Amino acid sequence: MHGDVYIILKESLKRIPIVGNAMRFYGFIFLTRKWAVDKARFLHRLKQLSPQGGLSTGINGPSMWLLIFPEGTNASKNGRAASKRWSDKSGTPDLRNLLLPRSTGLLLCLTELKDSVEYLYDCTLAYEGIP
Repeated sequence: MHGDVYIILKESLKRIPIVGNAMRFYGFIFLTRKWAVDKARFLHRLKQLSPQGGLSTGINGPSMWLLIFPEGTNASKNGRAASKRWSDKSGTPDLRNLLLPRSTGLLLCLTELKDSVEYLYDCTLAYEGIP
């Protein structure tokens, strides 16, 4: 199924020896975490993945999986502080045990792929022992 899985993750990971080249080869979508740069990159790749772009045939055809690993940040002191700043700025209550997610990229993905998205799964990972 590797041809139908597209993964979005932070750009610095493409510099990992061997693995980074493999991620590029399989068409991973790398983000800089700067919306001015990422929005154009997102739009370009999502248009290719949309039913009109030819790579995905939508709900009635073969499945396509789009995996988003947006955070890459843990709930350390710095991560918590950044989450609190975002909650204050957005007027959203701060989450005590989680970092507040940013939804701009997800919303763009859902908007661009609206004719081919049948399911959306959320999976939050937690790790013990992070200082």
